Amino acid sequence: MEKSEIKYFAAIDVGSFELELGIYEIASKSGIKRVDYVKHTIALGSDTYKYGKISYEMIDELCNILSDFRKIMDSYKVEDYRAYATSAMREASNNMQVLDQIKVKSGIDINIISNSEQRFISYMSIDSKGERFEKYIKSGTAIADVGFGSMQLTLYDNGAIQSTQNLSLGVLRLREMVDEIDNITEKKHNVLTELIDNDLNTFKKIYLKNKKVKTIIGIGEPLMYVFKYMDHDSSDMIIDYERFITLFDKIRDKSVEEIENILGVSKNHAKMILPSILIFQRIFDLFNAREIWMPGTLLIDGIAAEYAKKSGIINAGHNFEEDIIASSKNIAKRYRGNSKHSIVVEKNALLIFDAIKEVSGLKERDRLLVQIAAILHNIGKFINMKNSAMATYNIISSGEIIGISHDERMLVAEISNIGTEENIYNKRDIRLAKLSAILQMANALDKSHKQKMKNFSINLSDNKLLLEINHMGDLSLEILSFNSHKDFFREIFGIEFILKQVRTF
Repeated sequence: MEKSEIKYFAAIDVGSFELELGIYEIASKSGIKRVDYVKHTIALGSDTYKYGKISYEMIDELCNILSDFRKIMDSYKVEDYRAYATSAMREASNNMQVLDQIKVKSGIDINIISNSEQRFISYMSIDSKGERFEKYIKSGTAIADVGFGSMQLTLYDNGAIQSTQNLSLGVLRLREMVDEIDNITEKKHNVLTELIDNDLNTFKKIYLKNKKVKTIIGIGEPLMYVFKYMDHDSSDMIIDYERFITLFDKIRDKSVEEIENILGVSKNHAKMILPSILIFQRIFDLFNAREIWMPGTLLIDGIAAEYAKKSGIINAGHNFEEDIIASSKNIAKRYRGNSKHSIVVEKNALLIFDAIKEVSGLKERDRLLVQIAAILHNIGKFINMKNSAMATYNIISSGEIIGISHDERMLVAEISNIGTEENIYNKRDIRLAKLSAILQMANALDKSHKQKMKNFSINLSDNKLLLEINHMGDLSLEILSFNSHKDFFREIFGIEFILKQVRTF
């Protein structure tokens, strides 16, 4: 391979307990290779979770470490980088000031990512390990992404996400909760078990139900220390239940000092071991899983994989956009909104989007967002039939859709809360107005919820969007709704939308 084909890329993770830098070689033929790795322990989460903000001393240390990271990046002559911050920065009340100081002192731009984005990127890191990921998610697999601040528990089956939830079971957060308990290890163990079981049992009752989990995929930095002890030569390993319990029994009653000696880790890391291994022991028992696969990937690996896919260097692997859609459909199903009407509105919205995409000024990502909005647009009726649009907005805005950012989720909530056109104008957001106009028209074409308009063509010519429908029956309600929204569509896009009913005898 010629040197010019290799792109050097840097990924930075500003986590709750550590800062990590990965330097990667990315090429279309050879894939992604991590060539350097640097980490520094700095417990940002200790400040955030206790005091709600990051202290001056911590900010100063953070800037110094990132300045050193910048020098390493320059030494490799990296062509591009991404630096993401997660829950500790996300939850700090002074995060904007912190990011500004980092930019000024180190020259590094940090993006705070939402929890759903963070977990999605982590799943991309697993996918980069090859075909094993696809093999496992075809039947009964739970991904337990255990971080320092929280844990994401995601169920996969038939190759797609079935459900996903974020739980406040990060090992640093759990450790902080039991730190005030005296040094009786058994008491701490019991309190941790009760805290963990409380959330896991709730998850099991609501989301697992009668689903079978055969395999757990375990990811997250805290877990790495445990499994490195079990196999020093491999960061990618499969462990059955019996072997895991042997390790668990060896550690469960040990003090922090004893864990230090057994695993050969620092005191700060040793404090995280018991909560980490206890979480997986409880998942094993509650889900009756047979094995755990530890792919040994980090968030920075996912950042590199995300970059390689988005930049078009590497196109193979799992289709994660389908996971976003599957996750949205599962939310709709939960609120009994996954009806024939929603399916038709989704189809209509995509047909309209595709027909005008060349002149709309919208991007491919917008197509996904209007699709999600169409899937979820009527779920509020499960809560409130009279004010269903606002109920839909509240469900989406307060929930989580894996794979999209907080801002994107709020945009989907606004699109789904169609309301009045005056309200859309008041938002002064042309992107929102365009996507709302598309969803309004898509919804109007099935106003009766009877799927009358099944066979139609739609074509754009000379700023006229012509929809021709072959239907012998009565379309009065659909035409009435169509006419009430077509002027708004024309004002937003500068395109006249025409509906023509053709009766063939």
